[in-house]
Amino acid sequence: MKAVETGPPLGCAAVMLGVFRAALQEQHQPVTQQREAIAQALFESGRHLSAEDIVEKLREGGESVGKATVYRTLNLLVQVGLAVEHDFDEGFRRYEMSAGPSRHDHLICTSCGVVVEFQRSEVDDLMGEIAEAHGFHVLTRQVKLYGLCPTCDEAADADLTRAGLR
Repeated sequence: MKAVETGPPLGCAAVMLGVFRAALQEQHQPVTQQREAIAQALFESGRHLSAEDIVEKLREGGESVGKATVYRTLNLLVQVGLAVEHDFDEGFRRYEMSAGPSRHDHLICTSCGVVVEFQRSEVDDLMGEIAEAHGFHVLTRQVKLYGLCPTCDEAADADLTRAGLR
């Protein structure tokens, strides 16, 4: 299965930031430096980030921002359709920019938390066939496969070998 490249296209973050500014103005919300920094961190990452990831990333860059501000800004981004919220059963939510493949699925490592996006037309076709066979009109869907990434799987095998269990 081929992973989908999640890095934003060149210049995409700047375009998304402009769209966010316009959406804030349309809703008569202030365009603040903190909101822009939060949105830019998400748009430039190409990854699934938690609010804590964004706080950490901004602090590393010398930006002081509270977690409540990050959550409020992420909620705004979701409301205006520029971000998607995901729950990977980790006890917190992750966010990704909504530009890119509109339909993709996720592989989630239960050990290190890495998330890999993938897209396969066969999965889309099969899910469509199943829905059609049951007369079901699908509005949205998510496929989340949980397991171990290659690095964690190799480490687990090494641990079992050292323990004499393999």
